[in-house]
Amino acid sequence: MNSKRNMTMLILSCDGFSDLWDGHVKLLEQNWPDRNMDTYIVTDKPSDKDYPNVGIISAGEGIEWSERLKAAIEHVKTDYVFITLDDYYLIKKVSDKSIGSLLKMMIKENVDYVRLFNRPKKSILDELEGYKGIHRINTKCNYSVNLYSGLWKKDFILAMIKEPQNAWQFEVALSKRANEYGAKCVMSQRNEFKILDVVRKGKLLHNSYYYFKRHPGIYTGDRAVNTIWYELKLGIKTILGRCVSGKPKRALKKVLRKFGFEFFTE
Repeated sequence: MNSKRNMTMLILSCDGFSDLWDGHVKLLEQNWPDRNMDTYIVTDKPSDKDYPNVGIISAGEGIEWSERLKAAIEHVKTDYVFITLDDYYLIKKVSDKSIGSLLKMMIKENVDYVRLFNRPKKSILDELEGYKGIHRINTKCNYSVNLYSGLWKKDFILAMIKEPQNAWQFEVALSKRANEYGAKCVMSQRNEFKILDVVRKGKLLHNSYYYFKRHPGIYTGDRAVNTIWYELKLGIKTILGRCVSGKPKRALKKVLRKFGFEFFTE
């Protein structure tokens, strides 16, 4: 086998979500077996789980999510990191050549971050010259840099960690920090990494619940399923974020908060 590429995969998690690991690893090995890089699940507590091609980094109990990420990065020997989350299940075959080409582009063009998710669309700018389907990102847009699956320069990740924060606080702060850093950020519209979003608020989403019904043996845990009302609220928030901005958006958020909606930005 060729020497491993200059990138490490981190699957960010914690002990409370360890029931998701088996399914995550099973689909990862099924859909990207030739990824040719060290792969680790990052958790808090020590674990007795064991996978042939995936290691486990126990970053320490009682520390915030951002501190676990920082501890994991200290184990990384490569200059680039592929970051994904435990509840993002890979459901389509990945072209290892395509991911390799993204890494080459990052190195050649000095890119700090490649987003593999096409939201928020309002953050997408012009196409990067010479790279079809790769667009620059406006880091002044909320969530333009986010925790969906993506490729990161290791030094850029470390620069984004300012203080102990949970995952939601960290993600809210990312775009502003990236903008202040002057980061070169892009996103891919090539659909290299197709995921199933599995969990919200600790419960299965209906899409994932029905996926597991159709594919028995992927998830064998006993998590409850979110209510239709909760997922309806998620849908409303998504539409609000995509279609409304400025003062109308702030006014609608104020009204929706009275009906139990939560927003992490104003």
